[in-house]
Amino acid sequence: MERVCAAVCTAFTVAYSGYFFTHLARHIARAWRESSPWSSTSSGLAPARAAAAGSEEASCPQAGKSSASSSCTWSTSSSSGSMEQLLRERTEDERLALLRMLVSEGDPEAKYTELEIIGKGGFGTVCTAVETATGEEVAIKKISLLQVKSNELCVNEIQVMRDNKNANVVNYVDSYLLHEELWLVMEYMDGGSLHDVIREIQMAEGEIAAVSRECLQGLDFLHCKQVIHRDIKSHNILLGLDGSVKLADFGLAAQLTAEQSKRRSAVGTTYWMAPEIFTRKPYGPKVDIWSFGIVGMEMVEGAPPYLMETSRTARQLISTGGTPKLQKPRQQSAWLRDFLHCCLETDEDRRWSAQELLQHPFVTSAKPTSSLTPLIMAAQQFMADRRF
Repeated sequence: MERVCAAVCTAFTVAYSGYFFTHLARHIARAWRESSPWSSTSSGLAPARAAAAGSEEASCPQAGKSSASSSCTWSTSSSSGSMEQLLRERTEDERLALLRMLVSEGDPEAKYTELEIIGKGGFGTVCTAVETATGEEVAIKKISLLQVKSNELCVNEIQVMRDNKNANVVNYVDSYLLHEELWLVMEYMDGGSLHDVIREIQMAEGEIAAVSRECLQGLDFLHCKQVIHRDIKSHNILLGLDGSVKLADFGLAAQLTAEQSKRRSAVGTTYWMAPEIFTRKPYGPKVDIWSFGIVGMEMVEGAPPYLMETSRTARQLISTGGTPKLQKPRQQSAWLRDFLHCCLETDEDRRWSAQELLQHPFVTSAKPTSSLTPLIMAAQQFMADRRF
């Protein structure tokens, strides 16, 4: 061990040594636990921190800040979990009645003047609009209630957005029921989605680091609030022309509780989903970290791994293929490669948390978010030129 440590220490600069020793300590401690005859792993028990997740209670760091020494564990409140169970047990009419209790009364068509449609999907449409009284521009997501599970997902999305306001989460404004649609009113992000940028422009490492820091701050906040997003991908990361970066689309989010600190449902978007979901293992917030690692690969290579494969083949490759590899790793810095590896550990317990990743040197070296503005504007110009 002394020879190994000496060899490694000479390979790194003094500037990198603080991070290195932290990283090395994690691996030495893990190796000791796994080799110890009384370790939880060797005895077939879950790791202690996973076992304690549902029973301990601790304070979480404030939004937008992170401390490597502070921890986030599940509170004893179970009201949200009970609500989800009730939603599954209720009929569609009962869910609709609950949805009516959550939304505001009034006619949204009288309150907002629609401008243009900016997105379409299986759920419905997204348009920009102006609030008549204030002139404030908003985005309105119109969700069709005709789909079998739409009422349950709508209740979920409203509750998560309304109860989790943060600088790195798209702000919930209001919601209404109009005929057979839910109108979900949110702040308008005038820079479009990260997917738009990735499709148009090759991102530099400094820009990738800035986006990563902002997304991880949002995930750290959500995970401290016991919320798993479960559909992190570039399409659901929205940008502002001021360089702001925010997580969006909470229809698949899950609220964890002391009684239910893990989930098993296979939900998400195939190419971004973590291996433990496909292998039907109980999972926690770190499925979002895997998904963001795939977003990191998107920012580097323009697309997630296995995108050209069928969904079935992709599921098999994610389940059994180990950590996805960059196509041209030598073109990326050692810090970026290590950051992606920390996100894409196939073992959920070894995978870094959002809080830990915020201390990674690749993330701490990120530039201010204002540096993203030229990138976003250039992508918008490319899209505009192609339309005309």
